[in-house]
Amino acid sequence: MSLFIALILGISLLVGDSFGAKCRLYHKVRPGDSLWKIADRYNMYIKDLLRANPKLKKRKFLRVGQRICIPYKKKSVKRKAKKKGYVIYRVRRGDSLRKIAKKFGVSWREIKRANNLRSNIIRVGQRLKIPKKSRVVKRHYRSYRKRDVVYIKYRVRRGDSLRKIAKKFGVSWKDIKRANNLRSNIIRVGQLIKVPVPKRAFERRYIDKPRIALSFLPVDGKVEKASRGVDIYTSCGDKVRAVEGGRVIYSGDDLTTYGNMVIVEHPGYLSIYAYNMQNLVERGDRVSKGEVIGKVGLKPGSGRCALHFEIRSKDGSVLNPLEYIGKK
Repeated sequence: MSLFIALILGISLLVGDSFGAKCRLYHKVRPGDSLWKIADRYNMYIKDLLRANPKLKKRKFLRVGQRICIPYKKKSVKRKAKKKGYVIYRVRRGDSLRKIAKKFGVSWREIKRANNLRSNIIRVGQRLKIPKKSRVVKRHYRSYRKRDVVYIKYRVRRGDSLRKIAKKFGVSWKDIKRANNLRSNIIRVGQLIKVPVPKRAFERRYIDKPRIALSFLPVDGKVEKASRGVDIYTSCGDKVRAVEGGRVIYSGDDLTTYGNMVIVEHPGYLSIYAYNMQNLVERGDRVSKGEVIGKVGLKPGSGRCALHFEIRSKDGSVLNPLEYIGKK
């Protein structure tokens, strides 16, 4: 059971994976990665990833740090070699590699590399080759036709912009703007927008993702966003209620940072209730919507009474509960 909880809460486990011998390269999973993102990045199908990584078929989520076998080599674009231009500079008193680099708007490492310097020491009168400042190449996102995409619904969060959302999904911000018929680049917090994602690299779990609708939070109080989920500050001993009917899959205090905790499994997602003074249910119990499952306790290290509340998808992804309040 402890292993299951560790996986759910995103705690890395040092478990070695075996990989096929015919891998061209490996992709190291980063936060926010999914199969469709990896497939799209390497211009391949999800079924090819699964064929090269048989163990992925048995798992419902990717683990940060996990290595994924990429069986096909990413095509590289051949470019004509261009002679790099240099400017000759004579070192003056008080100069350093960093000062010279700043003066010419280049990296001091480039200067060091261009002159085959073994150290950062330079002398007055020394002649250095300064590489000409190269143009910044902007990343280009490919645009897809309507028939080649599927749409993911995304609720705008604080600090979001069209460009940030586009970068998150690896698509063009202009495509997002066009898909939502936006007249300007201004979006507001809480706004629901459609994000066009390439169909060939679309993961089925997005289509089958259950709809989560919360009609209330587990307790009433002051809600503050936490690094994972929310903290609801209220009085100690207040009743903690299940947000939806389901089965209790964990009740205990194995994780110190969460204190007494209850995890309830619902159709398609999990709800987590932590910092409890007391858990009133046990593993295996069936609970109904609104049923009291615990009592509010102290938040560890703060001396304040609070309930920590999270909802997570079955693959362990953390979801913001506030986005699903009153959602139909």
